[in-house]
Amino acid sequence: MEMGEWRTIKIGDVTAIGYISNIQSYSWHEECIEFTKVGWIIGDTIEWRKPTQGIYEANRLNPAAKLLNQYQDKTTLIDLALLTKDKQWFEELTKEAVIS
Repeated sequence: MEMGEWRTIKIGDVTAIGYISNIQSYSWHEECIEFTKVGWIIGDTIEWRKPTQGIYEANRLNPAAKLLNQYQDKTTLIDLALLTKDKQWFEELTKEAVIS
């Protein structure tokens, strides 16, 4: 896992989507990951929220690529890149629009 990687995590009955904001030192069992949650999957949609951080064990986090592809609304992803101040991701999302 690397900082900035998009992941999902199951918390109770819901799934949150976010990114790795820090990798903590090893605990007795495994790495502790600071995970910034930016959205919750409610039914068939992602409800974007103000980013909140939490610390979780690495094995609880799952890749988010498949989920992001499922919700491939570019305007929503661009808004999310702006919200999270992810300049590189914003540039990747808007590059195609500039070239076209």
